[in-house]
Amino acid sequence: MWVFNCTKAATECFTATVKGEKRTCVATPPHKTIAESIEQAKEGVVFPDRLGLTDAYDTEWHWLVHCISVKRQKYLLVMDYNTRYCMTMLAPKKGDVASFLNDFEGHLYLNVMGITAPHNMNVEEIAESLDACHRRGNNALFYQRNDRSAQAHINDVSWHLQRHCYEDFMLEEEEDLLDFNLYTGEILRHAKGQKDYFYPVQAFLLQWLNAYSSDPEKTITPNLLEVKNYFQRFSLDNMVEDLDDDAADAALDELLKSLPVGVAHLGEGERNQKNAKTKNAKPSPEKNKDVKQKDIKHKDNVIDFSVYQKKR
Repeated sequence: MWVFNCTKAATECFTATVKGEKRTCVATPPHKTIAESIEQAKEGVVFPDRLGLTDAYDTEWHWLVHCISVKRQKYLLVMDYNTRYCMTMLAPKKGDVASFLNDFEGHLYLNVMGITAPHNMNVEEIAESLDACHRRGNNALFYQRNDRSAQAHINDVSWHLQRHCYEDFMLEEEEDLLDFNLYTGEILRHAKGQKDYFYPVQAFLLQWLNAYSSDPEKTITPNLLEVKNYFQRFSLDNMVEDLDDDAADAALDELLKSLPVGVAHLGEGERNQKNAKTKNAKPSPEKNKDVKQKDIKHKDNVIDFSVYQKKR
């Protein structure tokens, strides 16, 4: 169950006026704070809007959604509440919630692929985790609710986004957005309740594998705790254009084919876009100017890395 906690700006993005009547998917939250909702969910409290749902939706995954405008282009900043990993997306047409959900799922899977690639993880295990998420997380709730700590981190991502758009180029392609997400994911963060600073990209990877891997104890290894500096520069584009690395190219092909039904087209578009590029292609002047499901054991979200450091 995806729970999107929307700021006022994001709520306006998900609201449309039809024949003088405002229509929105954003509802009043059952609790004032996200932390309270998470605590109540752990205690097994079921809310009216969740009655009748199957056990597949027993886990709430909270995201904070904010909307900003840069050079007349609207962006949605969607940050994972637990790990503070943020995905930057192009905002859909006003009130088009279906498009947002489709784009969100596609971007989520591409980000997982981008994060796991530097660790040379088993392609089948990654594909299995994507399918597990697709089967379990295809329902969503929208609430108008904010969190001061998470909003501060979103504001920081917003600053980096605006700087990039004004000083370099507008982020409009999936590969550029992915690179940007991995870059901001390497910025040290601190959250309430956490003793130490952590890297969102690393925390997100551990949380993902802990939740959706069929065997977290086997999949999560000490090497995943190592900081991968090349996260900042990794992109699917680099893998496809590296003609000398047939193994990486074949692995990418297999992984793109394994995308769950409903978002496979996103992977195909990504690959076709890369094949259409020349190896040393330069940005255009205009751009420079704008410069099978298994039983999964779910644990609490993991950011405490010491649990896995004992395996060393």
